[in-house]
Amino acid sequence: MKIVRYFYEGETEKKLLQHLKDEGHLSPGVLKKHNLWNTPFRKIERIIKKKDLSYFFIDTDVTDDLSIFKENINRLKPYNIRLMIQNKNLEDELCFACGKKDNRTLYRDFYGVTSSTEFKPKFIKESNLEGKLTANNVDYKKLWTRKTSFNDFLTSSEISIKTLYHLKTPLRH
Repeated sequence: MKIVRYFYEGETEKKLLQHLKDEGHLSPGVLKKHNLWNTPFRKIERIIKKKDLSYFFIDTDVTDDLSIFKENINRLKPYNIRLMIQNKNLEDELCFACGKKDNRTLYRDFYGVTSSTEFKPKFIKESNLEGKLTANNVDYKKLWTRKTSFNDFLTSSEISIKTLYHLKTPLRH
């Protein structure tokens, strides 16, 4: 039986993905923490089957250690995976999906705070995420759909992931 897996990097992604699953915006599946930038794929290789569909949500604001990322990409090629490239990070994705001018506006409009370090814990603890997102005019279809400078980064770093990287959201329409 094919299983859908959603791999996230941080707790804010986990919170949003769990919410999207609970609300029926994503196919039912398993959430698991894994960072392709700094954790070797072999740590999760035993749980993924080649027929499973696995989504890896990755930030592109910190791209320090290319060796682990390149190794992971090479090991992932035989699998049925999709890289969901976040334009920098999840806050930037939310900013775009909510039509905010910038992240500071997102932080202020959601929680009356001014920084990511204040925003993240409040977002993670949010008990009415649907209400918060609705109040901020979220358009779920905009999440993970933008082209980013990540393409240029891949080319300049000689990383070929064309078969893994799609600008199609995993969201149900």
